[in-house]
Amino acid sequence: MNFDQYNKSDSTYQNNCGDCELCTHTVNRRRVRIDSEEIMAIENIIQSHTQAEKGQVIYKTGQPFTHLYTVHSGMFKSIYINGKGEERIVEIFIPGQVMGFDGIRDGRYKTTVKAINSGSYCVIPYQQLNELAFKHKSIQNRLFKMMSEKILQFEISNSEFNARQKLVHFVKDVSDLYYSRGFSPKQFPFPVSQRDLANHLGLAEETLSRTFAKLKKEEVLMLKDHQITIFEIEALEDILNT
Repeated sequence: MNFDQYNKSDSTYQNNCGDCELCTHTVNRRRVRIDSEEIMAIENIIQSHTQAEKGQVIYKTGQPFTHLYTVHSGMFKSIYINGKGEERIVEIFIPGQVMGFDGIRDGRYKTTVKAINSGSYCVIPYQQLNELAFKHKSIQNRLFKMMSEKILQFEISNSEFNARQKLVHFVKDVSDLYYSRGFSPKQFPFPVSQRDLANHLGLAEETLSRTFAKLKKEEVLMLKDHQITIFEIEALEDILNT
């Protein structure tokens, strides 16, 4: 089954309203919806289920910051152009994750976000969300926690991991995210091209391809037909701890 079939036909890979990072907390590594007045207030300002086609731009670098976006289905990528004019994929988003935090500091988005494949997203007006955060301390705390997690992810992605560890760390992160939402942590759709993934991890495409081949030979994980299969979750931990 290809990714579009997962995305459009298999309801297990569809995200429901209230399943994003803003409206859930983690219990035993699973995302659980929060039933509270604060979450109901957030849901009341969300503009849900806007469709996006492959390659569609959600927001551009330099555009005034007005909204956050939550991924409902499909995958999205954020792109940054450095001083040399080179394109760098900063982040890859899967269902449930929030996009747009890069615009908060200066009031303009620092990256461009595009749809990797067909999918959908929800729109959250930031001014209204910020007003809610002033009224409800729990919303403010959730926003601070999410932003701090983004900083940690950036620090890890720029650590001294070798190619093998960078790939495994990324795959494990995606696996954990799918598991937290009730999906299989060992087999999940992955429409990201090797070129984009290599760019995101700061690797040569040939290096990434060789690393995938070695991990498949060792029966750790495999990428085939836009789907990742993990043979042994414990093996990922072993690689990261060596």
